[in-house]
Amino acid sequence: MSPFAPKNDKPPLPPLSLPPFLKPMPEGLLLSLRVQPGARKTGWAGTHGQQLKLMVQAPPVEEAANQACLIFLAQWFGVKKAEVLLLKGGKSRSKSFLVKGLGLEKGLSLIPDQSPDLP
Repeated sequence: MSPFAPKNDKPPLPPLSLPPFLKPMPEGLLLSLRVQPGARKTGWAGTHGQQLKLMVQAPPVEEAANQACLIFLAQWFGVKKAEVLLLKGGKSRSKSFLVKGLGLEKGLSLIPDQSPDLP
C-alpha cells in the first residue's frame, strides 16, 4: 500500500443483495412476476421460483388481467398507470413490468416480504 493512498478505516460495505425478481434499470425498476388471473382477490402471494407472484381477480381474457396488473402495480408503487409498462409476457403468466421513475431504494422498501415458494 502506498504511503500516499488515502486511509480508509471503514470496513468495505457488503454487496447489496437484490431479490432475483428485481432488476434496476436506467428508467426505473424491472419486476419479474408470475401472475395468477381469476383469483379470489388481487394481491401479492409470495414467490414462484425466481419471480414475485401476483394474484389478480381479473380473468385472463382480452387483456383484462394485464390491465389489472398495471393498475395494481401503479397503485402499489405510487406512480401513474402510464409509468408501468408491460415489456414481456402479454399472453403468458410470466411477465416483466418496468416501473418507470421508481428508484432502487424506494422499490426495495415497497416490495412485500417474500414468503417461501407457494404451490
